Amino acid sequence: MPRLTRGPWTAAGLAVALAAAAPILLSCTVNQVLSLSADGSGTLSTHAEVSPVLRDYLSSLAEVSGTDSPMSKGQVFDAAATRRDLQARPGLNVIRSATPTPASLDVDLGFDSLTDALRGEGALADAGAITLVSAGDRATLKLRLDRSTYGQLTALFPPLRDPVMQQLGPQGTGTVTESDYLDMIRFSIGDAAPGLLKKSFFTLTVHPAGEILSQSGGTIADGAVIFRIPVLRVLVLDRALEYSVTYRTGGS
Repeated sequence: MPRLTRGPWTAAGLAVALAAAAPILLSCTVNQVLSLSADGSGTLSTHAEVSPVLRDYLSSLAEVSGTDSPMSKGQVFDAAATRRDLQARPGLNVIRSATPTPASLDVDLGFDSLTDALRGEGALADAGAITLVSAGDRATLKLRLDRSTYGQLTALFPPLRDPVMQQLGPQGTGTVTESDYLDMIRFSIGDAAPGLLKKSFFTLTVHPAGEILSQSGGTIADGAVIFRIPVLRVLVLDRALEYSVTYRTGGS
């Protein structure tokens, strides 16, 4: 699919894009689990799944466009291509990349150093999008999502790399508000759409190496911090989204 031209939204342009991307916005779930060891190594597991409605939509779209891809055969994700892409990135070890069902993808990654892996992933650490800072016996993991880091942070949530989703993301210095988005999808899709979008989240669960000392933006449960990031907030980004967790590492 060709990359769409980015630019400030008009009401008509946003309505057209939303009509095309409605199934993606309202029918995709992404859950990620990040486990960190005291030395900065760890694993990242991702489960992405789309509804049967979205799978059928994507399959039909591929058939109409004549695209020779797994989608034309009803397979939403390409596990082999995902593995090749991730293996090419410095600092990452692909433990597993599989499609348990035609509409789901499971990816397990390992890394010896989260800091090194972030440097290899579009300079995320240098941009301040994700930072891991250690001081004495504690470490702080921070995630900041704003207009300047959005393009880099899409690496954390594969569905955001879709060209339509990229076009729907924050547009330069535009002033599209949550109300604008909700009005547009109500007009383009129907009265139920705003409620569905409000219930859509990206979920990142962080299991740190030791005792959780503090966190911001999430909730603590069973020794982990769960960050539920609203899809609507990510699409608008009229203000920065910031999340963090500070934990004890046991170092000196």
